[in-house]
Amino acid sequence: MIGKSYFLMSLLQVGLSQEWKGDTPREVTAQEGSCVKIPCHYSYPSHLATQPRGALWFNTEEEIPWAPLAFHSKDHNHESPKFRHRTRLSGDLKDGDCSLIINNIRREDTGPYFFRIEFDSGLGYSYYPATRLHVSDFTDKPRIFLAEIIAGKRVDISCTFNTTCNGTAPALTWDTPTDVPGSVSNTVTQHGVTLTYTSVLTLIPSLRHHGQTLTCRLRYPSVSSERTLILTVQYSGGENLDVILILGIRAVIFIVVVVITVAGICVWERRTVQGSPQSV
Repeated sequence: MIGKSYFLMSLLQVGLSQEWKGDTPREVTAQEGSCVKIPCHYSYPSHLATQPRGALWFNTEEEIPWAPLAFHSKDHNHESPKFRHRTRLSGDLKDGDCSLIINNIRREDTGPYFFRIEFDSGLGYSYYPATRLHVSDFTDKPRIFLAEIIAGKRVDISCTFNTTCNGTAPALTWDTPTDVPGSVSNTVTQHGVTLTYTSVLTLIPSLRHHGQTLTCRLRYPSVSSERTLILTVQYSGGENLDVILILGIRAVIFIVVVVITVAGICVWERRTVQGSPQSV
């Protein structure tokens, strides 16, 4: 009787297979230490819409006994130890969103992943083909947007970083000269699937800060990168300090040359007068 029931259930699943559809990419690349989102959308027979369900992500090409689980929505103890506390879903299963988030990407995360849905009624379906994850070196850097920097005037300098993964959030911090007082504000905005992290440094520079550096640092739990800006401070008149310094140095040199020339002439004239024969 059990065998017959299993056979009938199998026939039912085959008959409904046209209603089970999945949409996942064949390949995804992530950078070591960051997070990755494996996009996933699925459909299922409409009569199951109100039934409770569970989501599983396998770290293998296809479902086999004892296949390693990267994620289990109902019991995280079933997850492979290397994935525990690092994976979650990014959307709502009821909306057909089965996207997987993997945080703090490691080299050993490389490999195939596929999604399976299981309803409390006993029906379930595995969505193939699997998505292959590739892990590369961490090379992402934040971007600094230049602003005109004028001595004595408040300026906002922005540092941004874009990502499509809504897992562990990166942190943006500033390294500034100790004598440059400033304030920092951080925001996160979303446009489509892209998240933009922005850190705005507000400061009032002076001429003595010309040539000093500002560094925006991007941090994940295990990796970081940075972008550095060399301050070019201008006078309020708009002239670059380098130009002013060059002109100033030239002026000083000219004055020194004039002084030396005049002094030389005076010394020469004095010696000439002293050396002239006196008439009797």
